Amino acid sequence: MKQLPEWAITYLHRMRLEPQEPDFPFLQAICRAHMQVFPYENVSKLIFFEQKSSDKLVPTPEEYVANAVRYDMGGTCFANNGSLLALLRALGYQGHLMPLSPTHMAILIRDLLPNDEPVYVDMGAAAPVFAPVALHSAAEQEIAFGFESVRIVRDPVQPERFRFLRFRRGELVSDRWNFDPSEAKEIHDFSESVALTFQPDATYMGCLRVQLYQLDRGRSLSLLNNSLQIMKENGAEEKILLRSLDEMETMVAEEFALPRLPVREAIAILQNKGIDVFAPGD
Repeated sequence: MKQLPEWAITYLHRMRLEPQEPDFPFLQAICRAHMQVFPYENVSKLIFFEQKSSDKLVPTPEEYVANAVRYDMGGTCFANNGSLLALLRALGYQGHLMPLSPTHMAILIRDLLPNDEPVYVDMGAAAPVFAPVALHSAAEQEIAFGFESVRIVRDPVQPERFRFLRFRRGELVSDRWNFDPSEAKEIHDFSESVALTFQPDATYMGCLRVQLYQLDRGRSLSLLNNSLQIMKENGAEEKILLRSLDEMETMVAEEFALPRLPVREAIAILQNKGIDVFAPGD
């Protein structure tokens, strides 16, 4: 195996993985570890938007790893998937990015399975895609955790495309995302999409969001503003309403195990925009 750059070695070590030759089992291990180590969060999005110019809104892989080490950060799809693809390429995997919607992208890995079966990878969907999905048999697979599940199926009208379906308690809740595995893109091709996510009315510029799967503990944690949902693998659910900054910081530090994630600073940014994350919900 070729010599890895320092950021890639640190990236792997943060997931408690050692470099291996690229194969499907190693990709499975990377996906499972990534989902548990790098949170889906917009704390970094809020903070770094205050500091960077409009042409530098997605961290480089080096910055992504440094932010994780220093601040326990992950990101949304552009940061998580963009940096993961860079790591996979450094390890010898072949792949590209592809759009699923105006504001979401995922990874397509090729030249890995027999007959060049494409493999879908997505660490930025806020959904239980904690394993790579081989697309030729995707319709037979359902990735589930608790009462949430995902299926990737071939589009019945455009068979060259696939649809990303989300289910809750067995009911379809979203089928908006779709993709063509051959639509190869690089991170710089998503500049307009990234810009959309930083508009004042964009979803993640007006709330606090942190999600992390703790598969080894059989649960997932999902924080939206001051509402925390803890979902167990068996579908049991607990909801907790956080009522202060101190309580919020304690919960993120102890339950999420992200003690350096600067939620207080993110909340201050939202407050300056007139958004109170502790305001009563509808």
